Amino acid sequence: MKLSKFRLLEISFLISIFLLGFVVRMYKFNNPVADWHSWRQADTAAMTRNFVKEGFTPLLPRFDAYNSLNEFNLPNPNRYFLAEFPIYNIMNYFSYMWFGHFTIEQWGRLISIFFASLTSICLYFLVKQYSSRRVALLAAFFFAFLPYNIYYGRVIMPDPLHIFFSVAALLVLTLWLRKNNILLAALAGILYTGALLTKPYALVLLLPITYLIFRKFGFSFFKKISIYLFALISFAPLAWWRWHLGQYPEGQFGTTWLFNQGNIRFTGAFFRWLIYDRMNRLIFATGGFVLFWIGIIRGRLKEEGLFYYLWFAAILAFFTIIAKGNVTHDYYQMPIVPIGCIFVAKGVDFLLSFGEGFLQRGINVLIALALVLIMFAFGWYEVRGYFNINHPEIVAAGREVDKILPQNAIVIAPYQNDSAFLYQTNRHGYTSDDKIPQYIKEGATNLVSVNYDDTTNYWMVRCKIVEKQKDFVILDLTACKQKP
Repeated sequence: MKLSKFRLLEISFLISIFLLGFVVRMYKFNNPVADWHSWRQADTAAMTRNFVKEGFTPLLPRFDAYNSLNEFNLPNPNRYFLAEFPIYNIMNYFSYMWFGHFTIEQWGRLISIFFASLTSICLYFLVKQYSSRRVALLAAFFFAFLPYNIYYGRVIMPDPLHIFFSVAALLVLTLWLRKNNILLAALAGILYTGALLTKPYALVLLLPITYLIFRKFGFSFFKKISIYLFALISFAPLAWWRWHLGQYPEGQFGTTWLFNQGNIRFTGAFFRWLIYDRMNRLIFATGGFVLFWIGIIRGRLKEEGLFYYLWFAAILAFFTIIAKGNVTHDYYQMPIVPIGCIFVAKGVDFLLSFGEGFLQRGINVLIALALVLIMFAFGWYEVRGYFNINHPEIVAAGREVDKILPQNAIVIAPYQNDSAFLYQTNRHGYTSDDKIPQYIKEGATNLVSVNYDDTTNYWMVRCKIVEKQKDFVILDLTACKQKP
């Protein structure tokens, strides 16, 4: 069947979006795990590395630190790291083991880059089901090249995969409801359970999902076998995984603080951080934020219904429920990017369509172009520093440790309780120096420090210095003049 010229242009555009989106995310591809949010990237990469070093145990993943993970200070001698189901790490492990060539860290970045680039294509096909092709193309374009999304589309974290599962689930669910195909219902369930297993806060997407199902079937939805199939596939794996986590409390993160620590919800600081700082300054970078609100207030098409608004409301619910987590970490706002790009696209589309006469339309086009350029320029200004390695000394010290210490060395690598430094050593150990005597009793053999502070100087005069350079020192804690 011969493709029309428009269809060929559409395919060419999507291929270009995918490839260019992939290429821009390769920026500083070889960075060590020491750029922005390196602590979370290091923990994620450590899980995969320990699959390689210690055996493939996806049900009991381990990271590098013996530190307690929760507010109950439960000992964690097995270094369990039980949070999201490690779909991302499983992909990373098999990519590395089967194909080699790249390092574990590079494969981790490639997986994120691939799925972030693929999400832009899924977003196009999703928006095309509800809005015009122009809005769909613009939404895919903005998702691919939003600077905030470029950085977080190449991190060694499960979040880009989670965003892909979320958008793909909504796309396939839409197709299932339109074609009434039970196989699509099963596939939608698989994709949605992927979103839930990578990040359980995908539960908020039940708001737009329920709306779409009810809009299709009304109150007769409970008579549809496909609904039950979708629900079973979606939620059974999550329920099982949460039960499994309960068997190993020492390996679970303390999460109660994420909800409302310090009673920050609905305070001035809450709104300032999430609206002004994150959405306005960082993510949509002023120009896009203006377009975002234009898209919000623009009239909706019949096919759109309340879908976009309820999707947006679901993300706002997530911001509100996980209030402290969203204020603390800027990567928590990644779920707003897909729906945000849709509203930005609708805002541009409105400006391109609005007005009568050549002059007014020309002014609107210039305004739209200026706001888009501001979004990209200011957005890049805000995130360009994220790619930097601000503390190269932890990388240098880690490489030296890996070169001169035995593989079974247990290292104390203090870095404000950040595991990025410990990860560089390729050893297991501790991420703080506040309990060094206790750590020694538990088996710690070496202290590596990049700060010649009081604690480091105290142990330097008491223990053997293995290596000392301008930026770091490595001590042998098994050869001290006096027992701690």
